[in-house]
Amino acid sequence: MKDYARKIAQVKQQIAELAALLTELENEQQRYHEQSEQRKAYMSSREILELLEQKQVRIGSMATIKRWSDHGYLGKGVDEREAFPLLASKQGNKRFLYPREAVLSFLYEKGLLVPAYEVLDRVQLRRASRDADWALVTAVSRRDLRFFYQVQLETTGEVVLQVPEEELFLP
Repeated sequence: MKDYARKIAQVKQQIAELAALLTELENEQQRYHEQSEQRKAYMSSREILELLEQKQVRIGSMATIKRWSDHGYLGKGVDEREAFPLLASKQGNKRFLYPREAVLSFLYEKGLLVPAYEVLDRVQLRRASRDADWALVTAVSRRDLRFFYQVQLETTGEVVLQVPEEELFLP
């Protein structure tokens, strides 16, 4: 005859252990997603170099990034492994992350992150509803890596706010 009480107790024990493991994994997953979101507010030295290369400003070096960091231009760096332990970290030396906005502000002030158009440039504005209109750039603003423009249409004098760079072009 089978010992039902013992088997039931074993299954209940397994269920309790698996339920605890499930709760632990769900909590860890939540912390992982939170750390992933927080990580987006930082840039690594490699990401800074890739950005400079992408903008075709110049090719930098790790020594340049280190010098900027030592002078405090990139904001307060944090150790990636300490700040984001759940995220997959790279092998090798200590990796520092710098606050994204501080880095982008520094690069913008240094002239390494520049808009395609300057104030008073004559551009054409592409709009889906009509043909391209001639406009004059009256202001430039930056949000993260994107530039937005305020333009005044030549034909009507209408001021158009927050035009993304992709909608403007030079003939």
